[in-house]
Amino acid sequence: MVIRPLVIALASAMLAACAVGPDYRAQVPEPVQLHNAEAPGVFVTGSPVAAWWHQFDDPVLDKLVGDALAANPDLRIAVTRVRAARAVFVERGLDPWPHVTAGADQLRSGRPVDGTDARVVTEDYSLGFDAAWELDLFGRLRRGAEAARADLEAEQAGLEDAQVSIAAEVARNYFVLRGAQKRIAVADRTLSNLHETQRLTEVRRDLGAGSELDVQSSQTRIKAIEADIPLLETAAARARYRLAVLLGLQPGALDTLLAPHETPAYARALPLGDTRELLRQRPDVRMAERRLAAATARVGVATADLFPRISISGFAGFISGDLGGLVSGGNKAWSLNPSISWAAFDMGSVRARLRATEADADGVAIAYEKAVLAALEDAENSLMDYTRRQERLRIVVEQAASARRAEQLAEVGYREGSADFLTLLDAQRTQLTADDALADAEASVNIAAVAVYKALGGAGNGEAGGEGDGLAAVELR
Repeated sequence: MVIRPLVIALASAMLAACAVGPDYRAQVPEPVQLHNAEAPGVFVTGSPVAAWWHQFDDPVLDKLVGDALAANPDLRIAVTRVRAARAVFVERGLDPWPHVTAGADQLRSGRPVDGTDARVVTEDYSLGFDAAWELDLFGRLRRGAEAARADLEAEQAGLEDAQVSIAAEVARNYFVLRGAQKRIAVADRTLSNLHETQRLTEVRRDLGAGSELDVQSSQTRIKAIEADIPLLETAAARARYRLAVLLGLQPGALDTLLAPHETPAYARALPLGDTRELLRQRPDVRMAERRLAAATARVGVATADLFPRISISGFAGFISGDLGGLVSGGNKAWSLNPSISWAAFDMGSVRARLRATEADADGVAIAYEKAVLAALEDAENSLMDYTRRQERLRIVVEQAASARRAEQLAEVGYREGSADFLTLLDAQRTQLTADDALADAEASVNIAAVAVYKALGGAGNGEAGGEGDGLAAVELR
């Protein structure tokens, strides 16, 4: 009868108690102004779909990104971290409540009989429930639960950041591969034309209208291009292997799927959505902010160590010296043991730990500021780079068209005898350089578009795509 009023009184005291330490206020990012997002005709404010890679209209890319988001090893590791953080959060949430365990004990002891060598052997048995409860008068356990929740939310943001990075890495390597394949195709096509020119120079030499110098110059040009092809093939192979590993496969597993395929440059204005919400969209910024929340809560945990800890332990069950009659009504027993502990004479160590925790929190706050600045820098750089690469692509398209026309005129002139071989050779060299630059510029535009969406946090402000299209999220339960 005495226990119930005591429990009620203690519960009331806990409800009235406060949590020591700083109260964290969530950092709400202010809208930002991205100066490089205002390029007319390059960007539009329309929202991209959440699965931004669909905007390239490439089924192979869609499949690669989807498979990577389902099977990438780094994402699977991130998922396990979320699961672990969730388990810790659940455990910390139960800390303020009584912990009850069931147990059974046997104690066998012997003691001497006064004045004799005999010993009396006794046996005691117990069966029941043990309970332990720390009264969280100063918020140590509540601050621990706050830190665990923030850690879980940080891991969830980390998972989303990993998804953004993996999707972007797959798309980037895909366009690197397509660019290398197109450059190989340009080289092969040029070789075919040069072999025809080689045959023509040999015929003119044999007829006395040309020279051995023309033949050797043509042969030299052919060998120079042939020497570049293995390097391009190596670059293509590296991209294929990297894509396979990103999908959790062995290198070479995607060679059939990744056969050469025409991939044009992104030719429409790039939808960015509301760039003012950049800092809200970036999962790495959200992760840094949640880390700050957790570090602040841990300061509260360390502060609570300056105050006494009050706990209650107890037992309810049966105690008897006779195992056979252990659970009879006459053997019922209970105990209640309030206790208090306080590091009153070790305050130097407690305060040192508190100062260390506060310093850690200050460092995490600086890391959050750094994450914000890095996000702004990344966004501005990627937007500027995309704009400049679109400008370069327009120039290179015109250059390639002019070079192609000049090569045609030089070839006609050489066949008719109005142009010498060096003029033709120079025109062919210029055309190859222009076509190769065009292939590289087209791939670079697509790669720059990928960088833009990665810098914007994976276009998290877009409208949801179809089932399985968006970046999966692990929800807090």
